[in-house]
Amino acid sequence: MQYRVILQNVVRHPWMYSVGVLLTIVALVLVWPRPSVSSVSRQIRAIELLPSDSVVVKNERFDGEVSFTGTLMPVQQMLLNARIAGDVIDVPVREGQSVAAGAVLVRQNNLDAQSRLAQAEAAVQSSRAELETAREQMKKFRVLSQQNFFSRNDLEKAETQVAVYTAQVRANEAAVLMTKKALNDAVLRAPFSGVVAERLVEPGQLVMPNTPLLRLVDLSKLELAIQLPSSEIARVHEGQTLTFSVDAFGDEKFKARVIRLNPLAKASNRRITVYAAVSNADQRLRGGLFAKGSLVDENSPSGLVIPLAGVQEKNGQAGVMVIRQSRLVWQPVELGQQNARTNQVIVTKGLAEGESILSTRVSVKREGAPVRYVGLPAAAQEG
Repeated sequence: MQYRVILQNVVRHPWMYSVGVLLTIVALVLVWPRPSVSSVSRQIRAIELLPSDSVVVKNERFDGEVSFTGTLMPVQQMLLNARIAGDVIDVPVREGQSVAAGAVLVRQNNLDAQSRLAQAEAAVQSSRAELETAREQMKKFRVLSQQNFFSRNDLEKAETQVAVYTAQVRANEAAVLMTKKALNDAVLRAPFSGVVAERLVEPGQLVMPNTPLLRLVDLSKLELAIQLPSSEIARVHEGQTLTFSVDAFGDEKFKARVIRLNPLAKASNRRITVYAAVSNADQRLRGGLFAKGSLVDENSPSGLVIPLAGVQEKNGQAGVMVIRQSRLVWQPVELGQQNARTNQVIVTKGLAEGESILSTRVSVKREGAPVRYVGLPAAAQEG
């Protein structure tokens, strides 16, 4: 009966139905549980970053490094040539073999020189005997000429004969020295301690004077030759220290010291060659290796260096977006010296070494937004 009365009232007064529905909806809204603020924030989409979109703040010299590439070369190396003509009878060394100064490297056939030496020594003995005879005869002529037994002309002839034999002795002695030198030249010895880099002859070959036989290098001292743009030369001076690496030793760093600068720039590229001394007592490095590295300008200022691209303004205050606990935090900073060439600036206040900041500009309105690195594992996402 009560339902019939209610239905009749609804039919007579339809507005009552609408009011009832509205009251029901309001009641549901009031009693329905609301999402928490934290759950709403979790639904904010994270800003996706590449590793190159952020940098770690470091305390370093401001624009103080000059990068370079270069080539290592031995300070002392020599191409050893044959000094006489003859057959090669022995080459007792191989490429890569270390040798001491004075070690025998190549032997040539010296039988002809030995024969010529014997002849030259015999000629010396003969000419010396003739000279001695001429001297004795000259003495006799001198005494007898004083007694008028011989004329002055005969004495002069005897003196001339002594002079001739004296010259002959000297010529024969010179021939002996030359022949001994030829014998010595038949044996090629190391002029300094080093390593055989090239072996260019084999036993049995006939070589002529100036034929290349071996190349010897001293690896204990190397030079690094690098080419720098003329715009960087003002930052380089003798005695400056540089560091470099070579692919053969991975990330291992080696040191060198600038010893001289070429006074002329290359016409082809307007670059200037700089030479640096490299100590290589353990001979790990090799000549001809490609090197890459940097040298430091000691006169450049140091501090916390960041890219200018990451600096923004908020209410007239310079600042950067710092990544803390995977969220963007606005951090006011004070700036120092800038470098328009490298687009860097020194931060004098507001940042600490080791902090991560955005190197690209993101609206300051995104402060507090979460960030996520694309392509990095979860363990590397914390910042």
